[in-house]
Amino acid sequence: MSDPTEEIMTAEIFFGVEEDQFNVESEDYLRFRSYFSVSPMLMTRVEGNINEQAQVKYWELIERLNHHGLEQATPIFVEYKRTHSDKTYIEMSVGIDNDIREEL
Repeated sequence: MSDPTEEIMTAEIFFGVEEDQFNVESEDYLRFRSYFSVSPMLMTRVEGNINEQAQVKYWELIERLNHHGLEQATPIFVEYKRTHSDKTYIEMSVGIDNDIREEL
């Protein structure tokens, strides 16, 4: 949610909850929210050196929003995934308020 170059970052972590309730014992501020569907979105995939490329892809998403005059409607979602051949990659996406134009 914050600039990844800042010393202290604010982050939202999303995970599946199978139970109808859960307890988290932590001194940190935590808030539970649920997302069902986010549309439209811009998405990119991070492969290779994930730590390095995640920064590159983050700024590519932000630059694309700015270039096309789109308004960010959600935090940037970061999903760690694995292929059938056990290769790790990340999908990064962000919800937008504006209609997606054909040039996107």
